[in-house]
Amino acid sequence: MKEFFIVGSGGFSKQVIEIIERINEVRNEYKLVGLIDDNKELIGKKVLGYKVVGTTDYLLERSMKKDVYAVIAIANGMHRKKISSKLPHVRWTNLIHPSTVISKYTKMGKGNIICAGVVINPECEIGDFCQLNIGNTVGHDVFFRNYVTVMPGCRISGNVLLKDFSTIGTGSVILQGKTVETEVILGAGAVLTKNTEKENVYIGVPAEKIVK
Repeated sequence: MKEFFIVGSGGFSKQVIEIIERINEVRNEYKLVGLIDDNKELIGKKVLGYKVVGTTDYLLERSMKKDVYAVIAIANGMHRKKISSKLPHVRWTNLIHPSTVISKYTKMGKGNIICAGVVINPECEIGDFCQLNIGNTVGHDVFFRNYVTVMPGCRISGNVLLKDFSTIGTGSVILQGKTVETEVILGAGAVLTKNTEKENVYIGVPAEKIVK
């Protein structure tokens, strides 16, 4: 079995723990050693029965000595980037819930987390360290760059491009052929009908930019 760690011990780590347990019901693949958190006060805390065993420094040292597999269960893409850059020896895993429906024509990088009920259609590409939360649907020819976060229940139509560090809020909709630029936040329940400008927040139906 692969020695496995979850970086992050917040609420999303509970979903990730269950993904690992469900995978092991199908094929006994991962030994979940524990969780990693840089808040030293949390060391020893349990999440669904699994302990926070150390900080990223601990994981760095361990990964330099042996094969260590992990994912980052933190919603903020910038934080995921910082952590993944610090831990170059970790074998970042694509963790995929068994209930997902993912086209065999999908390409995927590393470190991605795909939660229960996600449907991904043909010829999509997912970069590195993306998160697709529960119940998302993804049309054909959708391109996720790196560190993209998609919250639960989103509907992404075909030929959409989501650039680095974009965050798609719960229950939002992106119409066919649109581009979500770098570091854009699309608010919960929004409907995106046009391309965005980078580093902005969009809310509403149809989604409009919040003026800074």
